[in-house]
Amino acid sequence: MKRKHTLAALLMIPLLLFAACAKTEKEEETAPLPETEETAVPGTEDRPVSEDYLTVTPAGVHDVRILFLNVGKADAILLRIDGQGFMIDTGTESAPPMLAAGMNLMDLDSLRGIFITHTDSDHVGGLSRFIADYPVETVYTSAISADWDKVERLRGGVPRTALDPGQVVEAGEGVWFEVLGPVRYNPRDDNNSLVLRLRVNGATLLFCGDMMTDEEKSLMYAGMDLDCDLLKVGHHGEKDATSDSFLQEASPSVAVICTDRAEESDTAHKSIIKALGKIGAEIYITDETPVAYDVTVTEDGEIEAENVRTPEPAPVSFVSVSKADQLVILENTGSEAVDLGGWWIVSETGGEIFRFPDGTLIGPGETLSLGTNHYTGEPDLRWNDTRVWHKSKEDRAVLIDPWGNEADFMLSE
Repeated sequence: MKRKHTLAALLMIPLLLFAACAKTEKEEETAPLPETEETAVPGTEDRPVSEDYLTVTPAGVHDVRILFLNVGKADAILLRIDGQGFMIDTGTESAPPMLAAGMNLMDLDSLRGIFITHTDSDHVGGLSRFIADYPVETVYTSAISADWDKVERLRGGVPRTALDPGQVVEAGEGVWFEVLGPVRYNPRDDNNSLVLRLRVNGATLLFCGDMMTDEEKSLMYAGMDLDCDLLKVGHHGEKDATSDSFLQEASPSVAVICTDRAEESDTAHKSIIKALGKIGAEIYITDETPVAYDVTVTEDGEIEAENVRTPEPAPVSFVSVSKADQLVILENTGSEAVDLGGWWIVSETGGEIFRFPDGTLIGPGETLSLGTNHYTGEPDLRWNDTRVWHKSKEDRAVLIDPWGNEADFMLSE
């Protein structure tokens, strides 16, 4: 647990705020920033609001739990702070089963806010489906981006609040998300990632989105205090981020990399792993956990991480997945009825997802059929899509239970 918040860094804040507003003429011509929406969130008007994290002092002891979800080469981080839920990024379009699993594991049925660090599909892809399933008070973004129109299309009726560096979002009494970046516009949107700091129980956590070396340099030049105990490594651990100079500033004791090396082998690059090991950081890579890494910040500011614990999946499995008929048949091989409500089927090739409605029962030894709109028969359930299983490409159907466990899989035939 480290406390190196220097006076020099604090004195550089005016420079940071100036840099956030300053853009070159060329940048203004090529990528004007969209107007942002400053909508009040119903029910939050009485909460204390501060525009500058220099005026707030973290205080008190808080119950903090964080799930770094395994959503492939993508980011989805779920936080529960004193019983209130927040999310940083939403993974791809096929991530909602894991997002829902995280909500179940956290015992959450709504979120105070979702932070979208930037608009790449592996960070914003799950947003639309998630907010269709769960109440969310506010979607937070930075004020700087090349393509916030994408978020405008996906957020539905949820208000969006754009954040500038120096601002805070209250996460509870005496705890805030502090906005460190971006401090300047960059043509590559990865380098416009929203960078968040959370200081709680005497520990500092730094969430970097897909920040690459250019944004790292802009934060260091602005004099930001980047020292942290836990680092969510930027840009999936690729070698174009997490420079040696940035690591010297951050010096985390715990580092989490959100990626899937089977999808992109250059992520969690060996040079980044080596650099993190050299400074003594414990390294956690999300493709090494079936569901999520479960991180807690103790009352004493210690950071503890382990594989999340989930119940065993019920004995339901595929009987067949037909490309021609676009029909799936499942079987309950157990001795008790199973409620499939909240279970999911995912098509890995197309990314389509189906969530079983609550109260969908399958008795012991019984089968259940699920057909798309292409299927001309009368299935037990209808998937409101024409074709899910690809006619020519290999396509794997995955059955996921409400806790994020892969209960079964089968190649479509």
